[in-house]
Amino acid sequence: MNPRRRLGIFTLALALLGAGVACSNDAPETKAAEADAGPVTIQIGTADDDPDSPGGIAIMKLVELVRSGSDGNLLLYPVWQASGPESVEWDQKIARMVKEKQLGMGMVPARAWDTEGVSTFRALNAPFLVTSDALADRIVTSSDLATELMSGLEKAGVMGLTLLPESPRHTFGFRHALVRVEDYHLQTIRTPHSLLNEATLRALGGKPVDVTDSTFVQGVQDASMAGVESGFLLARGFPAPSTAAGNVIFNEKVNTLVINPEVYAELSEANRTVLQDSVKALQVWVLANRTTETANAVAFCNLGGKIVTASAADLTALTKAVQPVYADLAKDAKAQSQIERIRTLKQSIQVPAQDLASPCP
Repeated sequence: MNPRRRLGIFTLALALLGAGVACSNDAPETKAAEADAGPVTIQIGTADDDPDSPGGIAIMKLVELVRSGSDGNLLLYPVWQASGPESVEWDQKIARMVKEKQLGMGMVPARAWDTEGVSTFRALNAPFLVTSDALADRIVTSSDLATELMSGLEKAGVMGLTLLPESPRHTFGFRHALVRVEDYHLQTIRTPHSLLNEATLRALGGKPVDVTDSTFVQGVQDASMAGVESGFLLARGFPAPSTAAGNVIFNEKVNTLVINPEVYAELSEANRTVLQDSVKALQVWVLANRTTETANAVAFCNLGGKIVTASAADLTALTKAVQPVYADLAKDAKAQSQIERIRTLKQSIQVPAQDLASPCP
């Protein structure tokens, strides 16, 4: 029912944590003393509703890495659907909860931060720029570029730990495919709240909206909602069959893993090292184990979805339509520099077959 998560919502009760406690760390500095005092616990929040979602799988792997690396002295507890079951601005709510220490850590898509005063991810989410997992992987593993992208998070009151690519994003049409610029004209399209994403859809002539799950479902049922911006794997939760253009890729969803600076400072040196090492290992694991675009597209087709291909002329027209967005981005010298660096990386990459979505009837 929800394009960012599955039907069948359930939440994890955190019986070991008191309400509102983001981190507990009263133990001495030594590992042995920490063990005697009991483990340090941190809540990590996400808008995803269960551990089977792409982000949820990554979080559960981090839970395992941290527990193992600390011999149980540092424990992470996921808070699923921390922004609430009927929510708008679900990503931003997670970000604010980490800033306000209602959560110790959080997983927040990079796209969301531009509403929170962070401009350093704008190049990453520029329309039709990052169009493959291979390019996204190269960006997040380029240490200087990744560090620069995360540098703005401090302004939002959080500390960036790592970047985790998830999957390419497309628009899915419920009445017709959103392939040509004309297909977007005055069409209402659900998109997670992001200033840049919304500007992109408006440049194409669409009407972006951030609505609750129930409003989205009602809109699809009464035909007032023409489409949704999402990924193939998340489309299993759509309330009706849809059609996507497999070669129209708006950007790549990249998750940021963040921590409240005070929570991080309260950790012992040993636990900070464990967390840092675990986060590095997590990125390596995610890049090696996440499902491919091809596999996600096949799963989408098997569930009754349809994938079509935009023509070269269609792609050219879409790119031309979003030039006002790039004109605005060019006013930010840092964003413009990052865009040029990403374009250079893109030219050096040969996109593997597993990054491509084939049409299906």
